Amino acid sequence: MDDFDRLMEIEKLSFTPAEAATEVAFVNRIRMIPDTFLVAEENGEIVGFINGPVMDNAFITDDLFSETKENPEIGGVQSILGLAVHPTHRKKGIATMLLSSLEKEAAFKNRSAVTLTCLESLIPFYEKHGYQNDGRSESEHGGEEWFNMTKKF
Repeated sequence: MDDFDRLMEIEKLSFTPAEAATEVAFVNRIRMIPDTFLVAEENGEIVGFINGPVMDNAFITDDLFSETKENPEIGGVQSILGLAVHPTHRKKGIATMLLSSLEKEAAFKNRSAVTLTCLESLIPFYEKHGYQNDGRSESEHGGEEWFNMTKKF
């Protein structure tokens, strides 16, 4: 929680106002799913983060953006609700490192897959990291058109 302001700054710089998590949602994620809310630091400064709860569904549903429940110890599907890097620290491999770290945590805890939604422009990034494009999502979050991406273990 000491880094809350910096985390919110990165969130707001990385997503449109309609897409960005609310402060309440962000606090809930930090408190409820600390094992899957990872941050990247450079020289003691937070430069990025990745977060998302474990769920039973194969794909993200819009309720996850506002409601957070504690993660089970093992099993389930790891979701990614946010992956963001501060604009001054992009193109350094930080997003890849965060993605890899969360995937390792998910595999260690016997999650069956990692799933996320992304904009069409980001599909190649996730495909490069072994994610499969499962087509358009039913999500209406932020008024955008999202695509389901999944990496199964």
